[in-house]
Amino acid sequence: MMSWRIRNEVYYHILFWIVYSSIFTFVEGGYSNQFREAFYIELLYLPFRLFVVYLNYFWLLPKFLLKRRIISYLTYTLLSIVIASFTHRVAMHTYFSLLIFPNWNLGSFWQVYKFLQSAMIITSPVVFLIGVTAMGRWVTTEQRAEQLQKEKLQAELSFLRSQINPHFFFNTLNNLYGLALQKSDRTAEVVMKLSELMSYILYDADREKVPLSKEIGQIERYIALEQIRYGNRFEVDLQLSGDIDNFQIPPLLLLPFIENSFKHGINKSSSDGWVAIAIEVSENELNFRIENKIPPNQNKATENSGLGIVNTKKRLDLLFPADHLLKYHETINMFTVELTLKVTHENYLPNHR
Repeated sequence: MMSWRIRNEVYYHILFWIVYSSIFTFVEGGYSNQFREAFYIELLYLPFRLFVVYLNYFWLLPKFLLKRRIISYLTYTLLSIVIASFTHRVAMHTYFSLLIFPNWNLGSFWQVYKFLQSAMIITSPVVFLIGVTAMGRWVTTEQRAEQLQKEKLQAELSFLRSQINPHFFFNTLNNLYGLALQKSDRTAEVVMKLSELMSYILYDADREKVPLSKEIGQIERYIALEQIRYGNRFEVDLQLSGDIDNFQIPPLLLLPFIENSFKHGINKSSSDGWVAIAIEVSENELNFRIENKIPPNQNKATENSGLGIVNTKKRLDLLFPADHLLKYHETINMFTVELTLKVTHENYLPNHR
């Protein structure tokens, strides 16, 4: 059976020829008020138009024009028009004129302008066909280029999301091993928090957006694991304000800054480290600020400190090319990161819009 796509295409073509012939019948018949004769003339031209158009549609366009073989395309098209116009003149002189227009004086068969007239009338829908095909080709090419760009962007984002710094998990597993050896009561707690964090990274990281509250939940789990690791040798201040629950962001967008802050703000020899985090959602933007103390003899943080930060900057450039501002500020004993994202309705959950 004929597929629905082919069937619809056939219907569109039939509709086109009905509309096309009706328009020319109305235009030609309007000059002499002879609509019946104009209708018959259109019917007589129709088979020759169909020959030229569908020879183009099924063979000449895909085989020559779309492959940019212009000379071959023009040669075969011109040949088909000559054959069609010649056959039309033969049919008009030997059969149709006597049958339908017995009172018409068609003149000499070899009148050149009559051949040119037939050729132009027969060729008119071919011009329309080429225009539609070229437009369709352009639209298809643009859509394909856009799809390839989206796939490339998605591949880059997937790669960047997969580059979360493994050192945190390595250190946490080592810490977990130490707790297990000590038969600490906190072993189960560490296993649970690490499991939840890994689940978020493995599964939620593939989503386009997640609730900001969920990202903050992972930040809190990360902080809790670091507190187990370092004990009471540092303080953390996490301040939240605004419509946190209804706001959405790309997953793992803030976590690398938290990890980087702990990496440069705390070391084994320090006993008074601190990290201050502030996340604020307003009507027009999301503001994220994180500060950490730089312990003595600690390697200073830089703008491109750590793979996670480099990847996050690339993600921001891909996702928010003109809608984010990322700033760094460093003093002798403090490092600050500030991120501002412009807010749109797309950043809010549907029930909030």
